[in-house]
Amino acid sequence: MVMLASHRIQMRRDRRRTLCHIRQIAMYVCHVALQIPLYEIAAAFGRDRTTVGHACHVVEDRRDDPAFDEFVAVVERTVTSVFRSNGVLGNE
Repeated sequence: MVMLASHRIQMRRDRRRTLCHIRQIAMYVCHVALQIPLYEIAAAFGRDRTTVGHACHVVEDRRDDPAFDEFVAVVERTVTSVFRSNGVLGNE
């Protein structure tokens, strides 16, 4: 079966969008759950500080969706638990 060029372009665009959303969630969790400053997250992800700030706003806005909010909450709890059990985060 021959795939049309427009379908391949759409698949690449969808993949990029998915990767962008994953990166935004990761940046958000680093900032909110781990309380890492935006400039440190930016350096770690090879992005600008304002890009990290934008990512945090995008994720925060998407948390109005209950399913997305629950997903992010689970990621936050998991990350916090892992970092706390490894002694990286202090007990709150």
